[in-house]
Amino acid sequence: MEELGDVPDDWTDEKVLKRIADDRWERELASRARGNQEQTTQGVNKQDRGVLTFANRLWNEANHGDLIIVPPDGWKEHVLIGEILTEAGSISRVEARDGEYEGTFFGRRVKWLTSVSKTELTPDLISVLHSRAAVFTIPRNLKEEVYRHAYGNFVYDGAYTAEFRTEKERFTAEDSAVVGTWLNAMDVLRNSLRNGDPRLDASLADLGLETLPASEAAELKIDIQSPGEIFVRTVGPFALSLMALFALSGCSAEVVDKNAVTVKLKHVGAGDHSVEVAVEKDVNAMKTALGEQRIEKSGQLVKRAENNALVSTNATLKSVP
Repeated sequence: MEELGDVPDDWTDEKVLKRIADDRWERELASRARGNQEQTTQGVNKQDRGVLTFANRLWNEANHGDLIIVPPDGWKEHVLIGEILTEAGSISRVEARDGEYEGTFFGRRVKWLTSVSKTELTPDLISVLHSRAAVFTIPRNLKEEVYRHAYGNFVYDGAYTAEFRTEKERFTAEDSAVVGTWLNAMDVLRNSLRNGDPRLDASLADLGLETLPASEAAELKIDIQSPGEIFVRTVGPFALSLMALFALSGCSAEVVDKNAVTVKLKHVGAGDHSVEVAVEKDVNAMKTALGEQRIEKSGQLVKRAENNALVSTNATLKSVP
């Protein structure tokens, strides 16, 4: 693509389209030279215009932080999910091989986050990925599923989702009771705080066994597999607050009780920074309401979940001097 020059800002659609058509024709001639049948003709065609649309959307429209999903051809292969690392219009040049062709390619820098087996995707998402279009947008109602595979813990469209992993081959009734008691205790306390009542007279065990009205507990959704994940999804910061409270079990109850907690989150693309403030405020309200004694009991339950049920999160704890 030397004739386009080294400054992408100077490229016009007309120049790029001509280069696309010329590239296709060069490949066609090379294919014929190997004895293959004629496939295309010289000059710009519909396929070339589709490639131009693809290039423009990838180069100039996709934003920093947007996710790219690359579906495989076969059912046994994995879907790749990557995060764009550069701003729109920032085009990188690389020398690479594509099948029998080796030459210069232009694109965006991407960090590949994960690869997911098709068997782990919902039928709706699989159906969308079978599109014949080179580039297409995932429907809004399926984006949350993509974020779950890419990040595990995220905020999207007002919903907060946290992932707790268990590596245990057989998640027992005792494991379920420990994790369920801790989660329910936190949920009961959160709902009580909404009404201005920290429930200081109730033990953590009492809170863990208390029944919440369906209308109040409906925000908490848990899906346990073994081994696998425990997903907590809430409207509001509570799901991510649970991750922070889980990690705080690594500190002494006295230290947690007497010090404020600072929360740092990774922001992707145009992520809302107010989310960090909301989670931090919620965590500090929860740990203050717990008090030193219940923080100690909470830590004991979390340690049982970590040691016996092999439960973990991506939340990390960092002490400040």
